[in-house]
Amino acid sequence: MEIRPPKIRDIEKVRELELSCIKEYFAETIENRWEDLPKEWKDNLGASSRNHLKAYLDGGLSFVAEEDGEIIGFIFAQMLHHICDEDNLLWIENMGVHPYFRRNEIGYRLLRECVRAGREQGAAVAHSMIQEDNAPSILLHKKLGFFMDRRQVALLDLRDPKLRL
Repeated sequence: MEIRPPKIRDIEKVRELELSCIKEYFAETIENRWEDLPKEWKDNLGASSRNHLKAYLDGGLSFVAEEDGEIIGFIFAQMLHHICDEDNLLWIENMGVHPYFRRNEIGYRLLRECVRAGREQGAAVAHSMIQEDNAPSILLHKKLGFFMDRRQVALLDLRDPKLRL
């Protein structure tokens, strides 16, 4: 399996996987059926939507996991400047792994590569929003050293000299 920056040829497959992960989440958390949601609303969901994708591709902080030519995971992140009292904050927008490939450290490897790249680009802090009922994501972030606050924000101090990535 390879972790690498996404390429233009990956966009359709990444979008398909991200929407699949979003649908899975919505099936468990909202009352509306996916089919009943407005098309315009669904078209703008996720970091891979036409309106958001460029910002995530241009920064060099987004990655895909590829196995035998198939996209099996993704992470979308970008650098934010002068926010939360930090000059450079790594904002992790969304990540997902195809259900068949979960529990194989793919999410861990994607998150670790994203955090490494963010630190190399000068990020002092990594910020990732996690739903309070998403125990696997919480455990994944904690495994890398993130700490959680009551707002379900996972934070990682990239200045920590003990951080091993």
